[in-house]
Amino acid sequence: MKKNKNIQYIVSYDKVILICYLSLCLIGILMMLDITSMQSMDMFYRHLIYFFISIAFLGIIFYFIDLEKLRPLNILWIFISITLLILVLMYGTTVKGGRRSIKFGPLSIQPSFIARLALIFFYAGFLAKKQDKINATNLLELLKELAPLIVYTMIIFVLIYLEKHLSTLIICGATLLGMLYYAGVRKRFIISLVAIGLIAGIVIINKGDSFRSARIETYKVYSLFNPNRPDPENSPDEYQVRESLTALTSGHIIGTGIARGRAKHNFLPEARTDYVYSIIGEEFGLIGALIVLGLHALLFFRILKIGSGQESLYYKYLCAGIALNIFLNVLLNTGVAMSLLPPTGNTLPFISYGGTALLSDSISIGVVLNISAKRRQL
Repeated sequence: MKKNKNIQYIVSYDKVILICYLSLCLIGILMMLDITSMQSMDMFYRHLIYFFISIAFLGIIFYFIDLEKLRPLNILWIFISITLLILVLMYGTTVKGGRRSIKFGPLSIQPSFIARLALIFFYAGFLAKKQDKINATNLLELLKELAPLIVYTMIIFVLIYLEKHLSTLIICGATLLGMLYYAGVRKRFIISLVAIGLIAGIVIINKGDSFRSARIETYKVYSLFNPNRPDPENSPDEYQVRESLTALTSGHIIGTGIARGRAKHNFLPEARTDYVYSIIGEEFGLIGALIVLGLHALLFFRILKIGSGQESLYYKYLCAGIALNIFLNVLLNTGVAMSLLPPTGNTLPFISYGGTALLSDSISIGVVLNISAKRRQL
């Protein structure tokens, strides 16, 4: 009897989630081999290392971890994230004016990705525990109930802001707001948070580092929404817009093919990270770009479906947060590649080069597979 139960636990999981994940990861490996072969194969080998580490973490979380038993440790994860964010500010590596990563031997991690996932777990547990109180009509009473969420979120957001990682703040903020809405928090409170976020964003862009306001000005002029946009000149941001759009439009329907791709030959900066979707559009055309976007969309809706079928509010909110976190990254990255959004320095989940991002997203998928397996086993 016990043996059958173990077999049921192993085979009864959502296979669509796993297929989507592996497909996107394999596409990512192919793109990294394609791009880094023109630059440095060391980056490809590092990406492979991160991939195998991510697969190992996914498997451990999927097969062996009891999420319910680890739930009380969510607050510990928050403290670990805060500690790592502080260490980055003290000892991190500075790249392009931002201090976002810290090295551990040959590898490096970006604690902001870990903190983003930690907040999702903490929010899911807290909202599930306070479900009977978050619909309070009194705004002051609601603030008192949500005080721990607000305090820890503000601490982490301030530390990430000091790292100059605004795209992570945007995605994390939108994800957490989505979780609050999904949990039934009153709309007046959510609208107030959105207003505060917009005001803070405007202040940061206009009064903060000059490169952010410069990106917004470039976006206003060269966005696809501007019918009278001129051809980009030679500033870094304008150059990226031009080369990204050139790569995407060169692919047409079926793409130029890997051998004929132009942008990866150092024409498009950050081709392996921020603009990998442009390379996909160029070499695999509209069909390839839609397949990648379709796999991400299927993953998003499948995770939401798994969450909606859970009796546990904790698992329900956890799935919602994970789905939003991954798909908002996709929308931001592809939007930047198509010049629908200002440049943000954001990666494409499971495909772009980036160890911590791949690891945190793989952990998220392992959690979802774990939840789906437990649901079916019971």
